Amino acid sequence: MMGIVLLLASCSKDHTDTPLITFEPVEPSNVGITVSPADPIDFATYSGSRVQLFNASVVGIEGAEALYDAEITNEDGSMSIALEVDQNLCVSTEELENAVISLYGRRPVARTIPVNVIGMIDVNGTVIVSTGSTTLTATPKGPVIEDAYYITGSINGWNNSDTTYELNNGGDDPYENPVFTVLIPESVVTGDFEFKVTPKSGLGGDWSKCLTASDTDGKFATDNAGENLKVKYIEGAKFYRLTFNMLEQTWSAVGLSFGDFYYEIGNESGWGTSHALYGPANDGKFTGFYYLDGEFKFKPNADNWDDDLEYVSGTNTSGTLKRDGGSNCPDPGAGFYKIDLDVGVLHYTLTKIESVSIIGGFNDWSGDVEMTYNIDEGCWEVTTDQVSGEYLFRANHDFSINWGGDLNGLTQHGNFLSITEGTHTFKLYLSYNGAHKVIIQ
Repeated sequence: MMGIVLLLASCSKDHTDTPLITFEPVEPSNVGITVSPADPIDFATYSGSRVQLFNASVVGIEGAEALYDAEITNEDGSMSIALEVDQNLCVSTEELENAVISLYGRRPVARTIPVNVIGMIDVNGTVIVSTGSTTLTATPKGPVIEDAYYITGSINGWNNSDTTYELNNGGDDPYENPVFTVLIPESVVTGDFEFKVTPKSGLGGDWSKCLTASDTDGKFATDNAGENLKVKYIEGAKFYRLTFNMLEQTWSAVGLSFGDFYYEIGNESGWGTSHALYGPANDGKFTGFYYLDGEFKFKPNADNWDDDLEYVSGTNTSGTLKRDGGSNCPDPGAGFYKIDLDVGVLHYTLTKIESVSIIGGFNDWSGDVEMTYNIDEGCWEVTTDQVSGEYLFRANHDFSINWGGDLNGLTQHGNFLSITEGTHTFKLYLSYNGAHKVIIQ
């Protein structure tokens, strides 16, 4: 095999520095390139500004060189990112690292990455284009982030096995959403408190991996290297929300005092109506039932957008949130939903209400009279002569979500309703516990 491997110069020249060499006539069909992997790269330890992407040589003509273009792709080849390759087969380290993260994420594990190469060879004024493929082994830079962490401190007797106060990120990939939160109730806080953060792998007595205080305010240290983390008592706080960004290694604590309501607002009303979610326990957990159609968000006030909560990551029916400046929550698909919002840990979940029906003693509690959602009136309705005696409304043919009690203030697990025989039209308006109502005609 003829040719030379283009490895000899340092990785600092641009491929436009040296003109192409021309040669005696050869058969173009015999000229091409071969490519092979370069050395693996670990971005956590590599310090050069440029790094070799692949090895290559020209075959079919002695002493020829080529100019190269290259791209890396994701695992199945459905996405690619082009990289500017110099004459020494090197690319910008920063650009390569960003491309790897874009295609594969930040998790610090070695990735085998497809590399597609185009070589352009000038033979006596004729440019011959040849392609080849190889792989690159690269490891993104990032700390090890576990799936869950736990508060171990004065609030739980420094019990390293206790999982009561779990920091979590809503179940997301921790390298896509590295922000973990936990809500500490005021009832267990008697004043200033101290703690460490125990990773899941350290539960049961291993303190070596704990997160602790660092010398920089708002930052934390790993591997149990510092003093205890400390939170000052906050007058009037009902909860303390602790937030840790495991990628940036920062943390914060804020005092919270929740009201009775939060609000959903979105495309379903042309962003014009605030729908109340009710949280009677004042623990930051709010629930409501509304029709959704398009993107939406949450906010603490019905009449303004101050401190609104917007989407970070998740799925179309659940996700993590942050205050101000993010994206709208994604469209879950037009339909009626139970909305659960936990402001304490900044997370929401939607449960699709596929059906609402009436069930009762009139059919021995073994069947349902189905209702239909009227989008224009915003209610579930049915006209029927089947319902008499005791009855309840329920969702998805399951008693886990049901409504009874006062016709003008229906509640979850409320008392049985009752009606005399006859033909009746039921219009059920669902919103939040104690405000649901049914109009019977």
